[in-house]
Amino acid sequence: MCTALTVVLMAVTAVLPVLVYVLPIITGVLVWFVSEICGKKYGVLTYASSCVLLLLLITDKESALTYALVFGYYPIIRESFARMPKLLSLGLKLLVFNAAAVLIGVAGVYIFGMSGEEYSEFGKLTIPILLVLANTVFFIYDRALAKYQILVHNIAERVKKKI
Repeated sequence: MCTALTVVLMAVTAVLPVLVYVLPIITGVLVWFVSEICGKKYGVLTYASSCVLLLLLITDKESALTYALVFGYYPIIRESFARMPKLLSLGLKLLVFNAAAVLIGVAGVYIFGMSGEEYSEFGKLTIPILLVLANTVFFIYDRALAKYQILVHNIAERVKKKI
């Protein structure tokens, strides 16, 4: 069900391009709920199946890549980072995110044939500016996940009791 909901929500990006980055974040939280309620194995299966369907069916490849390379799996692996020392955790999070961000741009342009024009809008500073903005959003997203982790866990426990 969550895989289908993820595909339907992500299909909205074809109609409302403003949501290209918002919907991958929201659908990643759906995968997080599956992971919390049914276990990591089912969370990973939901993520993998939705990635395949999104890359095959969704016309907006940038949002599909954003989900597949960052926001779809990050809530699941975030716990692993939390167990590490803070500085190491932060460094690895930023490394994973920035590698994924660069890969999204490269794969979008060279594999999926997206226009690379938006990467030259501010001249040579475009990519560094985009990376700084993306890292800011990622940092806010990571903090939000940390703040809502207890809430998600409590909701998952209530749902488990009803199942």
